[in-house]
Amino acid sequence: MYEVLKGILVNDLQVREEDVLPTATREEVGLDSLAALELAEVLSSRLGIEIQDYELLDTTTLAEMAELVAGRQACG
Repeated sequence: MYEVLKGILVNDLQVREEDVLPTATREEVGLDSLAALELAEVLSSRLGIEIQDYELLDTTTLAEMAELVAGRQACG
């Protein structure tokens, strides 16, 4: 799921690919509340994963975010 998340961040949210690392924090990649909302919308429309922006903002690193998304996908 990390690679899928990375692709969305780079291609849809225009995050620089070299900044997207599993250990990178949301702040380091510029994932603010508006970007989290956009990410939640992309995850919903493209992958059918229902996740709220505040849940994404509760994670610290991109690896944690990928785990959250993967867990939600497994539930869906």
